[in-house]
Order: sequence, then C-alpha cells, then structure tokens
Amino acid sequence: MSFEERIDELFERLRREVRRFVEDIERYMELEQPMWCYETKSLEPLFTITETEDELIVTFDLPMVDKDSIEIHATEDSLELEAKLRRAIPGPRYLGREVCFEKFRKVIKLPIKVDPHNAKARYKDGILEIRFPKISRQRHRINIL
Repeated sequence: MSFEERIDELFERLRREVRRFVEDIERYMELEQPMWCYETKSLEPLFTITETEDELIVTFDLPMVDKDSIEIHATEDSLELEAKLRRAIPGPRYLGREVCFEKFRKVIKLPIKVDPHNAKARYKDGILEIRFPKISRQRHRINIL
C-alpha cells in the first residue's frame, strides 16, 4: 500500500469517526430538550418507535385528547403530530406569569424511509398508533435498451 493510499485510508477513518461523533451528539441533544414549549403552549407526548420486518410503528401516549383534535402529517422521513387537549393544563410560572398548556406537539425524524401514503392510524383509550409500511430497499435490475 502506497503512502498516499494509507493517508487516504486514515482520513476516511477519521471522517467516519467524526460523523459518528456528531450523530451521537445530535441524539444526545434531542434527549436533552425540554418536553414543553412556552411559546406554543404545547407539551411533548411520550412516544415509542418499533420496527417489524415490513412496518415502522410509532405509538403516542395522548391522554385528555379527543380523536377529532389529532392532526398527523408525514413524509418519507418525518412525522409531525399536533393534538388539542380537552382542557388546558396549568404549568409552572414562566417569566413571572402562569402558562397553561393547550396541546401536544411533536416532530420526529424517522429512523428509516417509510410510505406515508399508505400509513394507517388508530386511536383508542388515549393511545395513538401509526403504522407506516417500509419503503422497499430491494435492488432492481435495470436493463439497458
């Protein structure tokens, strides 16, 4: 292996390590964000993401919410949820005044690409479950004409 090839390999390893480090910091920063926003008077709901062979399943805990007040928007790699609470929830004082939270709101970057057009959602007893079909990652042979 030539000197240039060794240097190239070393820099490529360094790039991978830096990329992995930045991704770890980004994940940590997401976890450290508060679960409320005073400006929008919103709370972040608890949620889980699970994956099966064919689907990505996102489940939200939405107590005190009516089905008709839930709005869901999705793309191949993100999910946005907003749900109005039946009644406002008083929060801690902020800048000398009381704030009442009026809704749940959450934006999630999905870990894999999904098909938002064929997603299905179900809401029962305060639990919202959204099932996204995965986008196929099968390789397809392309014939040259």
